[in-house]
Amino acid sequence: MIPTRVLREEWEVLPRLEYLQLERAKLLVARNIAVGAAADATLFFPANAAGTFSYHYGTFSLRNEFVGADWVLDRTNGVETIRNEARRIKIVFANVDIACSDHHDPKPRSSKGAGAERLCAGNDLFGGLPSYAPVHQADEKGWTVYYLMVAPDGAAELSCPVVKGGRFTHFVERLFLSDGSDLDAEPKLSFDSDDVADDFDPKVARKK
Repeated sequence: MIPTRVLREEWEVLPRLEYLQLERAKLLVARNIAVGAAADATLFFPANAAGTFSYHYGTFSLRNEFVGADWVLDRTNGVETIRNEARRIKIVFANVDIACSDHHDPKPRSSKGAGAERLCAGNDLFGGLPSYAPVHQADEKGWTVYYLMVAPDGAAELSCPVVKGGRFTHFVERLFLSDGSDLDAEPKLSFDSDDVADDFDPKVARKK
């Protein structure tokens, strides 16, 4: 077991993102779009609308910013992601309760499905403790899964979790992107319900 790798400072985060073939500014554009979409939910919308809008538009923007030469759209196990063949990495958008905190690991605002657990199986070997993660190896297909995690206050991080029982049980790596203070003039996510759309396990029914 090794401690979770936490990169907080820009001089630590930016080189790591460069290796992952990601740009902090583009990840924060996806955060901005998600926050703005959540703010479109009014009282007459269903209670979970803010989280649903955030998830859909955050996923859209993640793809809109990155799909191209290095990244492609992916829906393995029914989880909406982007993937990078060269780095064998997948990125998922997620709404979380808090991000970029040294005292609290992010928790998903909606329970992760079985598809997410299967997708992240390669992030784990043996199980672990909240502040520790197993020595990391990719799964049998060589994929590592990161989540772009966005909190209600606009804080955002890119992190590699292990998913079990519908939640993040521990983290292999966390990259702090923003504490949300750069969104002081922007609307913040306002969730009236924890029943928030996130990753999905689609059920396909044959037409009769």
